[in-house]
Order: sequence, then structure tokens, then C-alpha cells
Amino acid sequence: MRFMALGLLLYLAAAPADAHTRLVFNRQTLENMVSVETELFGPVQVQLRQRRSGTVLVERVLDGPGVFTLSGLPDDSLSDLELQAVPGRPSVSRIQDYRKPFSDYADWRISQGFHGQASHGDALNAYAIDFALLLGTPVRAARSGVVMEVIDGHPDQGGQHRSDLDNANLVRLLHEDGSMAVYGHLLQHSIGVKPGQWLPAGAVIAQSGNSGYSHGPHLHFAIQINTGMQLQSVPFRMRDGDGSVLVEP
Repeated sequence: MRFMALGLLLYLAAAPADAHTRLVFNRQTLENMVSVETELFGPVQVQLRQRRSGTVLVERVLDGPGVFTLSGLPDDSLSDLELQAVPGRPSVSRIQDYRKPFSDYADWRISQGFHGQASHGDALNAYAIDFALLLGTPVRAARSGVVMEVIDGHPDQGGQHRSDLDNANLVRLLHEDGSMAVYGHLLQHSIGVKPGQWLPAGAVIAQSGNSGYSHGPHLHFAIQINTGMQLQSVPFRMRDGDGSVLVEP
């Protein structure tokens, strides 16, 4: 039985590289076995492949959080492993109704809509909506779900560089159909929910802020699904408190 140190490259889709899922470094790791640790409260699809050849060795959906063992790897493969991890279970997009993620008394406007040229040109954000809000406006769940991920601690400095994309405070909420809502640019230390917590629609999540890549206080709202090792934003319909349509595909 042989043991070896691991030289591993970690790559994460749609999240900072150390945010939620990683290979566990262990000097006693068997050569044909590795552990994957995820902090996400919900499913995450992982794929282990050889970095140089791109050959997929293992693909699996893990129900986090926890540490999971992936075995049956080829001999001498651990020195050339790449981990890719995508939140959610592969699913199909269905247009759903969502409620406005703030109260009827909030001062708001849509500053960027679907396919906005400023920053909604990629697959993750093509169907995102930016709501300009006063700093500190309570942000509410647009639909019931389980808190899957919380990222907090980034200052509300309104970064103007692409390097600030990973510096936004956010909450990811998992819905019963497998879709996920992302509430981004939240006010530092205002998040009042915890991973694993179930929230009814309308529950207060946090306050609007100006963290990350932002040109002013606003809420970035998007619905994403895992289309198979890839996160993608999908169209949705949003209604006001009186039932009128605010956003539609």
C-alpha cells in the first residue's frame, strides 16, 4: 500500500476558489482515494478529472455539508487531479413567479435588467436584475427555500474593478425545485440568516449594500440552475404585492 502527497489544482465554478468545496489534503490519503469537503447546505455536483488530459475520473452529486470519500481512482492519478464543483443538482429551467425582494415601502428602481450591457452579459448573470436601493434597505426572500450559502465580511466600498467580482456579500437560497436564488452586494455584517435555515417567502435575509463590483448601493438578484457542471441564470417572473408584473421574460 502506497501513500503520496497531493499536488492539486482546485477550480470552482461561480464561486471564489476557497468558498464552498475543496479537496482535503491528507498525508495518509490512499493513492486511489480522495476526500471532498463541501460547506454548502444542499446538493453540489463535483467532477474529478486529470488536469493535463481533461479525462473525467469521477462525477457525483454530493448532499452537503460534509466530507465525502471518492474512491476507485486510477493508480498514480492523484498528482494530476483537478476538482470542479457546481452548486445544485442538474435540473431543467421552468419559469416561476417570485415576489419583490423588499417591502412595498422601499425606494427602488431597476438599474439593470436582463442582458444588461454593464455586467449581465455572461451565463451566470444574463437573467439577473439589479435593484437600486437605499443603503440598508431590508432584503426579503422572494420565494421560500433553504439557505444554501452565506458569504459575508466584505466592506461596502463599491469596487470598480473586475477583481472585485469575488468580494460581494451574498446569500444563496435553494428552492424545492432545485433552482437557486442569489441575493448579492449585501451590506457587510447585515446577514441575519444561517446556512441550513429554512425561510418562508418574505422573511428578511439581510440589508442592501454596496459590496463587491458595484457602482452604487443595489441588490443583485438572479435565479440560477445547474445545467450539468455549469451554473446558468434563467428567466423568471416577478410580481409586486398587488399581483402586478414587475419583471417578466
